[in-house]
Amino acid sequence: MFSLRQSSLREKIRRAGANALVVFCLESRNWENVYYLTGFKGSHSALIAGLDRSILVTDGRYMKQAAEQTSLEIAGQGSGGLISSVLEILQNWKAKKIALEYRRIPHSVACALFRQAGLEWIDGSDFVEDLRRTKTPAEAGFVARAGKICAAAMQELLPVLEPGMTERQIAARLEFSLRMNGAESTWGEHEFIVASGVRSVLPHGTPTDKPVSEGEWITLDFGARVDGYLCDVTRNIAIGQVPSLALSLHSLLERAQEEAFRQVRPGIRASELDTIARSVISEAGYGQSFTHGLGHGLGLELHEAPRLSRFSEDVLREGDIVTIEPGVYLSGFGGLRVEDDCLVTKTGARWLTKDVPGGFLQAL
Repeated sequence: MFSLRQSSLREKIRRAGANALVVFCLESRNWENVYYLTGFKGSHSALIAGLDRSILVTDGRYMKQAAEQTSLEIAGQGSGGLISSVLEILQNWKAKKIALEYRRIPHSVACALFRQAGLEWIDGSDFVEDLRRTKTPAEAGFVARAGKICAAAMQELLPVLEPGMTERQIAARLEFSLRMNGAESTWGEHEFIVASGVRSVLPHGTPTDKPVSEGEWITLDFGARVDGYLCDVTRNIAIGQVPSLALSLHSLLERAQEEAFRQVRPGIRASELDTIARSVISEAGYGQSFTHGLGHGLGLELHEAPRLSRFSEDVLREGDIVTIEPGVYLSGFGGLRVEDDCLVTKTGARWLTKDVPGGFLQAL
């Protein structure tokens, strides 16, 4: 698997006229690209991928872990630090033109590299991102397994929800259940969305100490990670009897989601898919209250290409994994959203997270 990815990467480097691509992971930033290419999950490394050779550089904390997780050649970081070690290897290789992921490195790192005389740097930000976009059946399987973990956690959460619990307590209970059911982690630096009552009008309402009251609903946007890959689902849970408008809006969103799902296929414009779902909501009179795009790509990161919105220029490909998440948000009343993940196949789409209980859920 990793050798095939390395081979595909070398072809991109060759087409760009470069001698190598450097992929940095600093304090866990960009671990996803290093992991995708090597299998290594440490928080501090640099992958130097050349046309006929690749080296993973890391420090003493991770040498044993790197030897266990990757078959690539491993080099220890020298006393001068990671950047100095990378530059020394490039010099030994006599590399002159090097691709670098401009979007994924700090400005200070770029400045240190660019000061090195005799080297030409080009932007290779798209190289690995483009490879990662097309998911294999195995990768889709990891997302589906994460969905099954979410399903089990939701089944455990529903019986314990009750008026008086705070949004933060609900988020903590959900995170506990996900991990106890096999998630290696959840969303990392991204908090779950737990928004109840009128706070549900916030599409990204992170949890607070607000207690949930009888007659309110909770919008939960959450997910689990399996073998590095994430799922991303949103469900709405009623605490007691909720207003009939909330129920009708939820049915509307389910219909919009299903209409979009039926049209998912390779070659369709992402903006067209957004329009399909948005039209269902607009015809019901709530178009102005659908305030975000329909969805986004998903994989090792929570937000990847393609982007599904009115303004997107992306075109869906076979192997994309995307979320479909229409929502309606009414000031003074609240908001609702439904979200699931699907795989784009040559014949259409396949749901990956429909094991998670759906419909307007009820706390037991």
